[in-house]
Amino acid sequence: MRKEPERTCVGCRNAAPQKQLMRIATDGVEGVIFDRNHKGQGRGAYLCYKKECVEKAKKRQSLERALKRPVPQPIWIELEKAVEDATAKREE
Repeated sequence: MRKEPERTCVGCRNAAPQKQLMRIATDGVEGVIFDRNHKGQGRGAYLCYKKECVEKAKKRQSLERALKRPVPQPIWIELEKAVEDATAKREE
């Protein structure tokens, strides 16, 4: 049986299976992207699907440090929307 890889959330610093986290990656062309498929190339960082984790990462700038570049505002908005969508799905 194959073991699923674990990654650490840059917001709360808790380890979780990779598929349960959001991946944000650097891209040579666009800068920073929200890698929904977990298949993109480049340096990546992970966040839980929790509002608190996104807020902590933004406040502490841990996502910027992990990616070694600034994260544009549209990416933060996209991450917050993904958290809202995941929360709505869990409540259904």
